[in-house]
Amino acid sequence: MKKVVLLMALLILATAFLNAATKMKMELWNRWTYEMYDGDVTKNELSLQRGYFRLEPTFGSNISGRFNVDFFSSDKDSDTDGAGLKIKYAYLDFKNLLPLKEATLTVGLMKTYFGTIYEYEYVVIEKDPSDLYKFAASADYGFGISGYFPKGFGNYAIAVYNGEGYKYTGSKINIALNPLVNIRITPVPGVTVGGSYFMKNKNNDQVDGEDNPSREDYTQFAGVMKLAYGPASILGQFLQKTTDKPHDDAYEEKTEQVISVLPVFKINEKFEIVGRYDMYDKNTDVDDEEDGSYDIMIGGCNYNIMRDEKNVPTLFVQVNFERIDYKAEDSKPVDQLMVQLRWIFSGVIN
Repeated sequence: MKKVVLLMALLILATAFLNAATKMKMELWNRWTYEMYDGDVTKNELSLQRGYFRLEPTFGSNISGRFNVDFFSSDKDSDTDGAGLKIKYAYLDFKNLLPLKEATLTVGLMKTYFGTIYEYEYVVIEKDPSDLYKFAASADYGFGISGYFPKGFGNYAIAVYNGEGYKYTGSKINIALNPLVNIRITPVPGVTVGGSYFMKNKNNDQVDGEDNPSREDYTQFAGVMKLAYGPASILGQFLQKTTDKPHDDAYEEKTEQVISVLPVFKINEKFEIVGRYDMYDKNTDVDDEEDGSYDIMIGGCNYNIMRDEKNVPTLFVQVNFERIDYKAEDSKPVDQLMVQLRWIFSGVIN
């Protein structure tokens, strides 16, 4: 699968500058982070926390592609020189090729349709819960079918993935692919409910012709509910992951759970108040004070300076205060103040 994705990426790049319908987009996150623990300053950093470069070529009316490069210049995601470059997306969408109406077949390094990670827009600066608590990567090598239910009743996605995420290429590949089902239903305007079911595994390869003794199997579930009325909305999410090690007789099943609530209130077109509260239980069978569980509390605001012709923010400032409250006895909270300038520009390559 890796060779197919790389060939597809080269095809997209080779045709991007020849195809008049190719769209280009760049997004940059400049961030200041001030962190304190027990009254001491542990971080005072300016960084290019994230950058995205995207090409979206069109091959006729029914085939389109997306190629994303994700780059950064900070120490958060690197153990070496504090900078990195990764391919985030490299896939093709095929429409009107299936008997299902409004269905799309996607092949390549594509979105992971688990929980809200595939539609998360960083209303707060912190990562999506599935990403933050290592339930799923936002992209993975695979193929799937996605589409909409009739009359705007909702949407669905059925996909199969390698399970390695996008940060590894040719590493941690399993002999069993990972299936996923995701459904969203909108019974009435302003109310959305749904869920995801994901079967994953790790180190599910062969060692000297035998099953890998360090193999781990995961069963993951996400329940999602969003309520929106006027300028206010609230998104609630429940995540659960059960881990099993088939070859470890002394190992019992471990279950992790996350409850996340994200309220947003728009004051006007430029200013909105945001918040988030996460409760992470690292092992439901162990006391929270012993297993490393913690809560995260976030409060902040977004100020939209400029918008494009479609009223999408293209230049905006995010201010967040975040507290990580560990459950262990005698532990101290970690406080972070983050100020982020996000700017986006796009165009068409002729």
